[in-house]
Amino acid sequence: MAMVGFKASVDAIRKHREGNPAISAKHNLSIAPSEIEKELIAFQQARGSLPKTAPTFFQPSSSRLPSRVVAAAADIKRAAQGTAVVLDWLTSGGAPVAQELANKRGATCVVCPKNVDGSWYTTAPAELIKSTLEARKDLSLVTPSDAALKSCDVCKCLNRLKVWCPMTHIAAKTKPEIMAEFPNSCWIKCESASRTSP
Repeated sequence: MAMVGFKASVDAIRKHREGNPAISAKHNLSIAPSEIEKELIAFQQARGSLPKTAPTFFQPSSSRLPSRVVAAAADIKRAAQGTAVVLDWLTSGGAPVAQELANKRGATCVVCPKNVDGSWYTTAPAELIKSTLEARKDLSLVTPSDAALKSCDVCKCLNRLKVWCPMTHIAAKTKPEIMAEFPNSCWIKCESASRTSP
């Protein structure tokens, strides 16, 4: 016999009560999941199968998720923050930095150990943004390093796009804890430091 989880049991009870409103009303049965959880725990305790305090496995916890799921969620969250940099840049007109600066930045990224293959949720949107920008007749966003540029393992941005982004947008939208993770040789860290130097 397959075991049914606690949340699945709560959901099944809720659906049953919603499907039988007359009976639920007659017996004053709640359809609120939090109330059903309390009732189910009390029922199990009355049967003697649960201790008086609910076990921790009834409580949702990120530590109960597989580590790869937790890591992917953190990556997606960080990728969203990196995307905010690019979106800020685009909504302000999308004017790229000079070709020479983008070339220099790209050359720095190529030799950086943080230049890694990106996940689909970081690479696909950035590639779409880059191709959209390149559709403008006045822009050619290509550096000699493009073939070797991947995704930044720190900010999760696509390096082929990020090297064109003005430092004002990067500095404004990059959280201090992410900025601290860039290697000392990173162009983002170097340019940011030179902007704040007297």
